[in-house]
Amino acid sequence: MSKDLLAYRIPNKPSVEQLGSFKTMNNSKKKSIGFILTNFYGNNQFIFESNNQDIFEPSEYAIHLNKNQPTSISKERYIEQGKLALEMMPKLGIEKVVFSRIKTFSFNTNHYWKLYTILCETYPTAFVYLISSPIFGTWIGASPETLLESHGEKASTMSLAGTRELCEENKWNTKEQQEQQFVTDYITEELKNKGAKNICVKGPYTAPAGNVEHLRSDISFTLNQNHPLTIANSLHPTPAVNGVPKKQSKKLIRKIELEDSNQDRGLYSGFMGLISESSSQLYVNLRCCQLTSDRAHVYVGGGYTLQSDVENEWEETERKSETLSRIFDLL
Repeated sequence: MSKDLLAYRIPNKPSVEQLGSFKTMNNSKKKSIGFILTNFYGNNQFIFESNNQDIFEPSEYAIHLNKNQPTSISKERYIEQGKLALEMMPKLGIEKVVFSRIKTFSFNTNHYWKLYTILCETYPTAFVYLISSPIFGTWIGASPETLLESHGEKASTMSLAGTRELCEENKWNTKEQQEQQFVTDYITEELKNKGAKNICVKGPYTAPAGNVEHLRSDISFTLNQNHPLTIANSLHPTPAVNGVPKKQSKKLIRKIELEDSNQDRGLYSGFMGLISESSSQLYVNLRCCQLTSDRAHVYVGGGYTLQSDVENEWEETERKSETLSRIFDLL
């Protein structure tokens, strides 16, 4: 049985590849140093323990593949979910909620390493990763979104929301501007609640991410003696992947996605990256896929506000899936 694999590429830095094992984080490991990851719901958090004696050779490594295929719903089902959400949102006091789906492609898993290396080459400013373990199978992604970066007391995050095709000349519409503002307001409020100081927001501005672009604001602050993981857990999940208010949105997502349609987000829209007492580089797990025996399951989501059009949200998820599917065509 192959050991667990961790490969990642911090933006504009060399790739790191390690063999070892992912372990469930407990209270004694909460302030451990290393690579961590969590799922969307935050009830599964892991830390990677490297075995420095083992050398990773792509041609000799057998990736771990889950036998169960994730649930891919139809366009009709996604639109039904969207209409139900728009009906429920005012009743629950929800201003924004994000619904995801899984788009499945044929994929030769022997090409897993080539997929990772091409993602690194194609998206130099993204956080690119490949992880493989019996615990969660094999996931690959190229995320444009930083959850938290910190060095000493200085820290930063970003508010990233609203999606359109790359280089579209029209102005951002009201729905997309509102969607992005929800994220910014949520983050700044959470930081204040945790006692962070010197909070500064720059933006929003248009930021490219693969074949699409988003509205983005950069938020800097000082930790004020907070541990980076404390701030990360407080921010996660942001309205960019969950909604506003936090608890009500997560509850509606669980109801419509997980309970009604058996759609488990798994690691999608969780976060991962490096953390220590004095620094962190953590990213939201977006633009990602899970591999099974002969399939790649791409996870995508769309943000609903009361101004949303369900057809437009479907089209947004289609565009987001192309970040990975366009690379599949090169393999």
